[in-house]
Amino acid sequence: MIKLQALSKYLIACRLVPSEQLDSWTDQVAVDLIWKPDLDGLHMSDMRYTATIALERFADHPGRLLALVGSWLENNDPSRDRDELPAPKFDISMLDNDLADVDITLEFNEPQYLAEDPAGEIVAFEKTWAFVPFDLWIAEHGEVGSNGR
Repeated sequence: MIKLQALSKYLIACRLVPSEQLDSWTDQVAVDLIWKPDLDGLHMSDMRYTATIALERFADHPGRLLALVGSWLENNDPSRDRDELPAPKFDISMLDNDLADVDITLEFNEPQYLAEDPAGEIVAFEKTWAFVPFDLWIAEHGEVGSNGR
């Protein structure tokens, strides 16, 4: 649930509310087992989950909150369209004219990978593997060289 942790840290750093007034958690987790060899290991599964970020006594402009969440998703979760994830939902409960409790509900999808490891505890495809959380970087552009020819 790396993306939820990262977005929560980002919103705390934006000082929308004091850190003790921001909480986040997962509500539902679904796992699709894939077991597909990949360049950097074994793509074991995709973990799709619903997350909630709650801001208590939020007094800032709602447009700023929408822009911050949207820009973070654009820069840090580029596969949202491919994964067909819905847009975040904002549930705002006004406490008075200046304060609101805000619940942001969104979905994330995070691939889970295994790395081949002779001392690993997971056995699949006649090899041993270890769970190693790492980011899979996918090249979007590249060049092919031919040693000066």
